[in-house]
Formats: sequence, structure tokens, C-alpha cells
Amino acid sequence: MSEKKSYMNQTNLITEGFFDSLLKIFKVFPNLKKNNNVKKKIEKDIKNLNSDISSLEKMMNDEMKQYGSNKKIKLTNLKLKDFIKGV
Repeated sequence: MSEKKSYMNQTNLITEGFFDSLLKIFKVFPNLKKNNNVKKKIEKDIKNLNSDISSLEKMMNDEMKQYGSNKKIKLTNLKLKDFIKGV
């Protein structure tokens, strides 16, 4: 029997997604690890993203509290090394 092709296969989802576009960016700019100006801009953008994540987390926790749930949602903060390997 032939193996049925699944569109929900994890390897297919990962290869078609967000991380491929990030990888393409860093392949185009391989000297990004050495360039401090670009690194500072990315760190600033990550800081803004983390503040947006924390405000989203706060809104979600407020919604959970309105529905009577005591569970807290904790989202992880991102770091530069999450996007650039070897930094």
C-alpha cells in the first residue's frame, strides 16, 4: 500500500511556515551577526514585540478572570538568540 500524504504532517507545516521566511531573511543578510547597528534595531523591535506580548497576556488574563477562571496565561518573552543562531 502506498503511504497516504497528510497535509497536517508536522514537517510540512514547519517547512511552509513562518520560520522559512525568517531563514530567508538571514540567508540574504549573513553578516547580520556582526553588524551592531542592525542588531540593535532588531533588539529594539524584539523589545516592542515583547511589550505587545505582555499586553496581550494581560488582556487574556482579564478575559479569563471575567469568565471566573483562576488560571493565568504566561507567554514567554523572545530573545535575540531565538532569531539569530550563534548570538
